[in-house]
Amino acid sequence: MDQGRRNFIKNTGLFTAAGFLPLELSFLNSFSGADFDPETSFLVQNTHLISMDEQVGDMENTSILIMNGEIIEIGHDISPPAGIPVIEGSGAIVMPGLIDCHWHLWTSLLRSMAGYNEGQAYFPMTAAYSKVYTQQDMELAARYAAAEAINSGITCISDFNHNARNPGFVMASCNTLADAGLRAQVLYGGYRDQPSNEATHFDGITEILQELRANEKYKLLELGLGSRGAGYEHLASDWEKARELGMRIVIHASSTDAQKGQIQQLYNKDLLGKDVNIIHGNAATPSEINYMKETGTHLTMTPYSEMRIGYGLPPVNSFHAAGVNLAVGVDTTPLSGNADLFSVMKLLLNLANAEAKDEFYLKPSEAIKMATINGARTLGMDEITGSLRPGKRADLIMLKKDDLNFSTSDQPHSLIVEAAQPANVDFVAVDGRILKKDGKLTNFDPETLVEEAEAAFHRLKREVNQ
Repeated sequence: MDQGRRNFIKNTGLFTAAGFLPLELSFLNSFSGADFDPETSFLVQNTHLISMDEQVGDMENTSILIMNGEIIEIGHDISPPAGIPVIEGSGAIVMPGLIDCHWHLWTSLLRSMAGYNEGQAYFPMTAAYSKVYTQQDMELAARYAAAEAINSGITCISDFNHNARNPGFVMASCNTLADAGLRAQVLYGGYRDQPSNEATHFDGITEILQELRANEKYKLLELGLGSRGAGYEHLASDWEKARELGMRIVIHASSTDAQKGQIQQLYNKDLLGKDVNIIHGNAATPSEINYMKETGTHLTMTPYSEMRIGYGLPPVNSFHAAGVNLAVGVDTTPLSGNADLFSVMKLLLNLANAEAKDEFYLKPSEAIKMATINGARTLGMDEITGSLRPGKRADLIMLKKDDLNFSTSDQPHSLIVEAAQPANVDFVAVDGRILKKDGKLTNFDPETLVEEAEAAFHRLKREVNQ
């Protein structure tokens, strides 16, 4: 090993997947051509790495070696085993894939359909459409959303299925996300017209949980509970059952002024915890924010949907100042329009600084954390994704700095938050599987998918209007 590389490992404290030992002496020599899967192994070379890992940090002109879906080494002048595909990363930024911690995938066929009068408002509109969806529509909506997610640099999704009329409606999403190659948390929720006295479908939940845990096809998926509201009579019992099954829990709470005190109710019942993700929280009180920090409860902000529907501005500064783990999400494209988490990061950065009246209040790196490692913590996946370091799974994206909107500048964090758009995402990999390359999706035909989505939407609209 040359002295420069020895000093690099020593000074950075950088681990290889085998530990502190020099990789050449401890790990790679044991690999042969038969030891790696070419579908999930590659080397990215000469790139600018934004790792979102405190130990690895940012590195210019560096390389990342992926083998069998795992990050094996990060450093300079890596010599991969023979046969490893090499991807040129010069003039590009490589960063962790974006993590969306709240999205109702089934509503994706209803893009921008929330109207501007009471009859066409988001809740009544989606309630009407939900009743005419078939299992095939649920599958198509998830596929349509998954393709947009990958195209936009999102590698992990939390899908809150609140059109879970039966297990088949939830498995539609599970199958689609597994086939798409995305990492995901699928939440078994209720449905819009579900009677308040109807018990939560734990028979269906158990059925799906067993299937996901027994079948290798679903290795990137986890099932969680899409909880009913804070006022539900049997909420504590539901959460106890979910926890006994090892499921994480997600709930919409304290979204509006009329819902103030809902987080307090959860705290009083001793329900909050590190396995809970609260969605919105726009009306959270200072004491409720402190309760969330105290219990390690997470918050996911979806600013475009929250602002569009009239929940008010997300109180990002209050949560940030309290040290609550903050994540981000698309929520629902009938309100947000698209799945652009770069835009979400930019909006939250600007809202935070505007409220603080301080140009430097929220740093771009903190906004990126919300869409990467903070999201992974929210989903309980931070040991496998959300940042790039040896030993983690290879969920990463590459942004090419050769577009009019995404070029010049030597401030990569600011460039990602303030300038990047989905069109700048040139490369996407999840668990080492390449899902977008040279700006093109590898496992979807966008033209055909759009045609299918258009046909389904118009059929659903006819049925709703009958």
